[in-house]
Amino acid sequence: MAPAPSAFVSKLRKHLKSRRLSSIKQVGNDRILVFQFSDGEYYLVFEFFSAGNVLLLDKERKILALQRLVKDLGPDHATYAINEPYRAFDELLFTESQLNAQEESPDFVELDVLAWVAAHKEKLNETGEKSKKVFSIHKLLFINASYLSNDLLLKTLADSPVDHTRSCIDLESDSSALSETLQALNDTKKAYFSLLQSSRNGKAVGFIVEKKNPLHKPDDKDSLEFVYDEFHPFKPYKKTDGFRFQPVEGYNKTIDQFFSTIESTKHSLRIEQQKQHAQKRLDNAKNERDRQIERLVNQQEANEKKGEAILHHAETVEACSEYVNEMVKKQMDWTDIENVIRFDAEKNRMEALTIRLPLRLEENLIKLSLRDPAHIADEDILSDETNSDTSSSSESESESDASDSDYDSDDSLVKKPVKTKAKKARKPEIPTLNVDIDLGQSAFANASLYFGQKKEASSKQAKVEKNSDMAMKNAEKRVERDLAKKLKNETDALKSIRHKYWFEKFFWFVSSEGYLCIAGRDEIQVDMIYYRHFNDDSYFVTSDIEGSLKVFILNPFPHEDISPTTLFQAGVFALSTSVAWNSKASSSAWWLKGKDVTKKEFDGSLLGPGRLNYKADKNFMPPAQLVMGLGLYWLGDEETAKRHTDTRVSRQEEHGLKVKVDRKKADLEGIDLEKLMLSKSTKTDSQTDAAGTETPKSDDGSEAQSSAATDQEPTSFDPLLGIVQTKNVRGKKGKLKKQKAKYGDQDDEERRLRIEALGTLKQIEALQKQKAEEQQKQAEATKNKYNQARSAEQRDRKAEERELQKYFEDDEDVFDESYLAMLDSLIAKPSKTDSIATAVPVFAPWSALAKFKYKVKVQPGMGKKGKSISEAYNFFSKRKVDNSREDADEDWPEEHAIISTLAANDAIGLITVGKLKMMLPALNQSSNGKKGPKKGKR
Repeated sequence: MAPAPSAFVSKLRKHLKSRRLSSIKQVGNDRILVFQFSDGEYYLVFEFFSAGNVLLLDKERKILALQRLVKDLGPDHATYAINEPYRAFDELLFTESQLNAQEESPDFVELDVLAWVAAHKEKLNETGEKSKKVFSIHKLLFINASYLSNDLLLKTLADSPVDHTRSCIDLESDSSALSETLQALNDTKKAYFSLLQSSRNGKAVGFIVEKKNPLHKPDDKDSLEFVYDEFHPFKPYKKTDGFRFQPVEGYNKTIDQFFSTIESTKHSLRIEQQKQHAQKRLDNAKNERDRQIERLVNQQEANEKKGEAILHHAETVEACSEYVNEMVKKQMDWTDIENVIRFDAEKNRMEALTIRLPLRLEENLIKLSLRDPAHIADEDILSDETNSDTSSSSESESESDASDSDYDSDDSLVKKPVKTKAKKARKPEIPTLNVDIDLGQSAFANASLYFGQKKEASSKQAKVEKNSDMAMKNAEKRVERDLAKKLKNETDALKSIRHKYWFEKFFWFVSSEGYLCIAGRDEIQVDMIYYRHFNDDSYFVTSDIEGSLKVFILNPFPHEDISPTTLFQAGVFALSTSVAWNSKASSSAWWLKGKDVTKKEFDGSLLGPGRLNYKADKNFMPPAQLVMGLGLYWLGDEETAKRHTDTRVSRQEEHGLKVKVDRKKADLEGIDLEKLMLSKSTKTDSQTDAAGTETPKSDDGSEAQSSAATDQEPTSFDPLLGIVQTKNVRGKKGKLKKQKAKYGDQDDEERRLRIEALGTLKQIEALQKQKAEEQQKQAEATKNKYNQARSAEQRDRKAEERELQKYFEDDEDVFDESYLAMLDSLIAKPSKTDSIATAVPVFAPWSALAKFKYKVKVQPGMGKKGKSISEAYNFFSKRKVDNSREDADEDWPEEHAIISTLAANDAIGLITVGKLKMMLPALNQSSNGKKGPKKGKR
């Protein structure tokens, strides 16, 4: 369920929903836009500075509503509050002279730029501030001339010789840069007003900036090479490559093209990103499998080398084991054993040189460093060749020495370096292997352990390679499933919205005989149906059970009766919202013809919302079993709908039926709303006046009759008696009799003089004055109460008159014979020649869905609407598909593709019942119709 709109949004809807946008203006050079509605009746102000704000103003520019409450504006700023005036603009804003004054403003001069630099330097030197970055020339100009476009300013600076990235402080010392900057600033201003002028003349050209798509794949035809990035009324400046500029005639068309395409572009990018992420997951799975196999192969090779090394150096291994075991048997400390090994290694003992420290005697293991047997064989071959070369060279040298013994010493000195070089030739180092040896086992037993580990790794490698294909298939399915789910969410995010028919705002269904049945969701919709769509040829169906719907069956055939089947289905539909649904009770509905249903009272006045009067006896139908269903209509294209319309028209002509859609009842024809409302107001006013002229009761409960009787007697001033009467206390009658006997012979003048002598006359007069004021206030309050009641009656009467006028006048919904064509486009079971575009869910009595291909029975239960609808859609999508599209009773691929795009939330509003149970067919039954084995207790 969508969240309720905020109070600010509700205020905007109340005042601006039916208003026409007259003009849009910018307030001077400020970042304020003003939208004018109805030629100045309302203003909507957008502030694009600070944290931003939106304000709604009336025609006097007083604030009616504001989005963000602003406080602490300072003494020089206006107050932002309801009913406070907004002083940022006046009525001159929407005149042409105001814009011309801006265009005629003087150009910038060098003093302006230097003043901006000085102000920036002063701000940098302020104490208590954190270190601030010095503005560049571009940023300095934009901050102080913010009404100019940032990109336009950057474009002008890029075309000028000045480097816009330089520090703005350099302008104080570089006069050439200052003049170039000033020239660029004034050129930007001229270009800005030139763009405004061209936009007013309708000659503006917009540019859409496209950037290179980093996810573009040339092999994929659906992949986008360039995507929309931004738009401008001029060709902007871009430093790097990878951008493309698309000119569009008209700036409005530029904006329209950009925003109408940007969502689909983002949608395509998200899909490409999801696909790339899925491919990355598959590559990671493949790489992980290859790494696992590589680790197993390396483990086999290492274990094989270690086993062969142990066998090749078996004597050395046995000697090292015996060497350590002897010290262990002597119960030497393990630390002393390591010290002994270090001492023997310094003496070049073979066993000590082979052992690697530290020892792992707690695990009964030692580590030996053995030479690789493969490299030892290579060394033997190399040493044999070296020995043969050395022997041959020595023989030749001896012969030469014998023959050249008479040579001088210089010749002998030449040959000596050759001998020295041959002697200094170093042998290549042989790599070693670190092998763990168990002291409790022989060398061959330790070698067999490594060969066993090699065999285990080999079998594990075989299993991995055997199961890798299946694992990769499972990984691909899992990735594809996740990708399909994400793509479905992306499809839901960007989906074309189908234009709904006028009857979809109500509860609706189409009977099995093709009659449209509609019911109001509330009392207002009931009146809407009665005034707009109901006539004397239609039928009215409801029941006396609490919560039943008022169903209206629209009959397009004048003077033709509706069959009992349609009436019975409408009765089930009416009972679905009643308490009979939850109680699972069989109840009866009743029906009346349209001419027997009226909205008028016996005196000619109209009844309240949702109330109807019945002029004939109710026609009760047999008790009905409440079984509903959820089905899917298929919406055909124009050609398909036209073909179905032609079929319907020809069938109607065969039966001699003529269509005449009349949406006015006879008792509403020629009705005079003003006369009706005037008579109603006269009646209400007379009742109000009669109530207002009633004499109210006095404080002591006496009626006006007693006051009338009092008027016949002469009035006399008796202040003492008034005090006695106001202070009439129980048990004081005797005292009052004595006072009356004592002062009874006094006349009014004597009594007044005596009271004045006592000093109580002023108190009595004040008390009487206070009582008179209270009575006057009470009379005024009573009068105000009656006036308020009369005003409320008048407001309600005017609202009712407007509502009735809206019902009687034509509105957006065109209700004529075209609604039958709308029904023709709804196909219950498509044929091979039908072309479907989307699906329309419908909630109707089960008998009305007899011809549907996709339908699910609904009975009373405890299930929720959204979950039940999702289960039904899931059931539809898992049914068998006929890819050949030969059998119309079988599901087709395009139908399942459309079902996959349906959202359960879109169909919740169709369900008339509260709790329900979807009677889904069993999916675990075998194809031959036999049920699976029963599950019982073991």
